[in-house]
Amino acid sequence: MPADAAQQFPVQIVFAVAKKRYKHALDRNTVKRRMREAYRLNKQALLYDMLNNADRKLVLFISYIGKEIAPYDFFEKKMVKLLTQLAAEAVK
Repeated sequence: MPADAAQQFPVQIVFAVAKKRYKHALDRNTVKRRMREAYRLNKQALLYDMLNNADRKLVLFISYIGKEIAPYDFFEKKMVKLLTQLAAEAVK
């Protein structure tokens, strides 16, 4: 969803994990922490540079719907794929 032009950074993002699926806060926080870290490490190269060049801003909501807590490698692979597709779509 395109965002307000007044926002400071090219992307505002929310990470969510369903309480219904993960009853313990520890599990929800683990998943969110892995998603945030994968995003943090890849955002500049894969998304921010493209958005800045195209003068675009985004607001994102990412929700994890998996049934089990995956290892970090899984989150990084999926985040790279997501950011690559998002950047390509945003600059069209």
